Amino acid sequence: MNTVAVTKFRDLGAVIKAVRESRGIRQDDLAQDLAISRQYLQELEKERPNLYITRLFRALNTLGITITITISYTLSDKTDDHV
Repeated sequence: MNTVAVTKFRDLGAVIKAVRESRGIRQDDLAQDLAISRQYLQELEKERPNLYITRLFRALNTLGITITITISYTLSDKTDDHV
């Protein structure tokens, strides 16, 4: 198991991209599974802020909240399970 502290939106995009790639999932497929556009997923992975994520992390930081993400497999493992 890997644990990552996420304190800013850029951390979140990097984690999503690393896990997606380690599982061998294409952006198109993940975006479709999540019912979002591929462009939105690209922007998230490229660490481009959007209004909602910026506001979310501003609120978390103001309240002193840190998000910790636990990845239940090693990043080198690949699986067909998307979520």
